[in-house]
Amino acid sequence: MTAAHLKFGIPDLDLTSASGVKINPSNFAGHHLIVLFCPDDPEQAAGEMNLYRHHCADFVEHDAWLLAFGDEREATTVNGPARILTVPDPGRRAWTAFRDLTDYPEAFEWGGGAVFLFTSGGNLHRYWHGPGHVHDVLDQLRDPLNEDQDPLAT
Repeated sequence: MTAAHLKFGIPDLDLTSASGVKINPSNFAGHHLIVLFCPDDPEQAAGEMNLYRHHCADFVEHDAWLLAFGDEREATTVNGPARILTVPDPGRRAWTAFRDLTDYPEAFEWGGGAVFLFTSGGNLHRYWHGPGHVHDVLDQLRDPLNEDQDPLAT
């Protein structure tokens, strides 16, 4: 019997975390997945990671994992608690794969950062441009049918 590899909306990419662990984002289907692309600016990136790190208990409560992408230098220095995995993306393969899931990939600026939220079923639920969306993500985890935002709002 040949193994069937199910692919959901989450990109099927073989990556390696900053700590050397092999990761494939599609393996997180069954859990909520937050994909954070940190901004280029080191201070903004560190601030963004600190905000997400501060809310780690909320991620655990909602069975959510966070993959945080940044340049190799930043990714290796940002160590977070469980549920936060840092991943370098030097060739921008991950950036391209996630950005291309949106209706308007050309609207995303690589150095500005972005956040993508996937449901436990593996579907892209929401995405946001730039940093500063941790509270939007948490609102969606708490109330995914929140009518204040349109699905896939940017």
